[in-house]
Amino acid sequence: MLELGAALGSGAWWCDQLFTVAGGWVPETPEATVRAHLAELSRVVGEHGVALRRHLPRPTGTDPESWVTPPHPGSPGMVEALVAVDGSTARLASLHRVLVPRLLVAWEAHRTGASQADRGVARTLGHAHDDVAQLWHEGEGLLQAALGADPEGIRAAASASEAVETALVASGGLLASPPDEPPTGNAPNLRPRPSRSP
Repeated sequence: MLELGAALGSGAWWCDQLFTVAGGWVPETPEATVRAHLAELSRVVGEHGVALRRHLPRPTGTDPESWVTPPHPGSPGMVEALVAVDGSTARLASLHRVLVPRLLVAWEAHRTGASQADRGVARTLGHAHDDVAQLWHEGEGLLQAALGADPEGIRAAASASEAVETALVASGGLLASPPDEPPTGNAPNLRPRPSRSP
């Protein structure tokens, strides 16, 4: 239960962050294709963040939402590093060459390692993985097209990826370690409302 809560809570928290960051970039993105992609990515991860919450453990006295917290103390700082990335090419690189692939790997590992009792969790993670993987491929295609049209963007993409990767590793990584006991109370996580169109 503790391992499941930590993994799903971390996943839902990251979905919330991607929902907010990608959605926040939409109004200031000049390229129509990139703008549409970021809006779709925001919507899809928001929906899957809601779906992951349905499987959070609910022991007596535990608010399920209290599992959904930053996986490490440095995680909000890593999100700040992501928000600070400027320019469509750099943003696509930081998302699709750092954060999104790591999230997909974590979901796939959890899904394939799920027991028979956790088939519902495995199905939900499988849906999330497949939907976000499709957007990952789309985003990588947009990034490659942008770099082909402007080779000078290679440096910006590499610099952004390195900065976000460094911040992610320094923060402690993508997932939380299982706690010694279930959390109690309401944990502040500033959860966005995925039903809103970015």
